[in-house]
Amino acid sequence: MSSTSNTTTLKVALSLVLVLNTARLCEAASAMGITGVAVTATASQTSVRSPDDMCDMASFIFAGSEVLRPSSSVAAVATDEKHTTAPALADVSPEVTEESSWQDKFAAGVYESKRAVEFNDKNCGSWVTDPSAGAAVPARMLRAEIFLQAVEKASEAEGWKAKTAERALRVYYHAKWLAEHNYARAAEHRYREAAHLARTCRRTVLASHALARLGYFLVQWKRQAEAVTVLEESMKLNIKSNPLAPYLHGVLERKVAGGDVERLREAEAFIMSAGEQPSEELEAERTKLVDEISYWREAEGDSRHCAAGSDAAYVLICFFGHAVAFLKGAFFK
Repeated sequence: MSSTSNTTTLKVALSLVLVLNTARLCEAASAMGITGVAVTATASQTSVRSPDDMCDMASFIFAGSEVLRPSSSVAAVATDEKHTTAPALADVSPEVTEESSWQDKFAAGVYESKRAVEFNDKNCGSWVTDPSAGAAVPARMLRAEIFLQAVEKASEAEGWKAKTAERALRVYYHAKWLAEHNYARAAEHRYREAAHLARTCRRTVLASHALARLGYFLVQWKRQAEAVTVLEESMKLNIKSNPLAPYLHGVLERKVAGGDVERLREAEAFIMSAGEQPSEELEAERTKLVDEISYWREAEGDSRHCAAGSDAAYVLICFFGHAVAFLKGAFFK
């Protein structure tokens, strides 16, 4: 009878070990959302706010010639320059002809671009098909982009680099407007175009931010695999003043790490080191995740830390994990 009891106990203990070996696997289970904790990847909505609503994006083009030194402050998304109020919309006549100079055409493009993003998608006028994106866009927006192309005729001495950066920024705003109204194909094309233009004039910070925002929206649109690729490209361009890309990359990697402890640790390192996020909502999510990661790391080494958790499910899982580890040590020395 005693032998049968011992055998049963061993089987139960072995099953427990296979299910949940240590507190590390508890953490992995939490990362995958087993306990029901919300993750960043949310359902697609009709209208999705951009994560940079609190940022002064104009600093991308007013920060100097090449933007090679990122800001030491996570609150400034592009440079070490303090946030400034964006200049008011200039009263520039959009009336241009084929004979107009590239400067006049470009000025008209800036004017049309700013007007194009002032309205919602119900009051923005007529729509046309953009052949380059294979999607519909507001006619005024496409007209603005055509005018902005005039900068390609400028020489280096005429300020080609600065004007190309401004063009990239305007295309970025078009992408943002389209993404927030859930016009995914047109928005994706413009985020990529903005990044390309920014790279040509060596605005790597703007390029990295354009790709990071594209990655954010790809997550919202349930295209996580593509988002990972885009976010990795964004981080290669710039990571020090680009807190959004490493954070999102870490969240996505942590979600799929499963029982791969090394991959889980790498994902968490991105989250822990990402810095302040460009919106209050994302920063609140990151803070919550950092607290969660810190809890599991402390609880992993000492079961007394399990009781420090505010989530009852976490506390139970933590104690259960340590109990399994104890049984493993007792029966499989």
